[in-house]
Amino acid sequence: MKRVCHVGLTFLMALSLLAGCASMPVFKGSKSKASTSKEGSLSTKKEGLYSQVPAAMRAPVREAEFDLKEANATVDLAKEKVKLTELQKERALLERKCADYGMEFSQINARTAELAVEIKKLEAIDNANLGDKAQNIKEIANLKTKKLGIESEGIQVKAEFDTTELQIKKLTKEIETQKMTVQKMEGKKTQETTETKAQTTKKSSTRKNRRR
Repeated sequence: MKRVCHVGLTFLMALSLLAGCASMPVFKGSKSKASTSKEGSLSTKKEGLYSQVPAAMRAPVREAEFDLKEANATVDLAKEKVKLTELQKERALLERKCADYGMEFSQINARTAELAVEIKKLEAIDNANLGDKAQNIKEIANLKTKKLGIESEGIQVKAEFDTTELQIKKLTKEIETQKMTVQKMEGKKTQETTETKAQTTKKSSTRKNRRR
């Protein structure tokens, strides 16, 4: 009997614990949601209060908003200038690369011309029946083979040179487009600043006249 009572008591305690766990609220993420909701309500509250501020007292706010707009425009302009600089750097590297290919190709042409002269001399010697005939033929063949190898290398270098030139032309177009973008942004910024100064001067003059 005592054993049955003990089992029953244990069962009741387990049930009460389960019920307690089920009734406990889940707090995961509730803190962040609450803070976000609070910030949103504060922002809305401030906007609501600001809408009640008389228009005559909003001038400092408008000036601050203009300063913010001008600061953001300056950042955007700086980004476009950085982009322009990067494009110009890339083009400079390609131009240096192109110059190197040009130098290499010129040296290959010079070496090819030298070999052509040597071949012609040996052919003239052979045609005049001078020297060892077999040796002449062997040397001429060796020189021609060497010349063909260098000419093949020159074809590859010329291809690299032409490809790099095409990349430079493409980049030059991008740079010109980017320059126009920067110039337009600078012009727009200058115009907006001038207009704002004019409006400020006009308002200041109006206030002085009213005081008189």
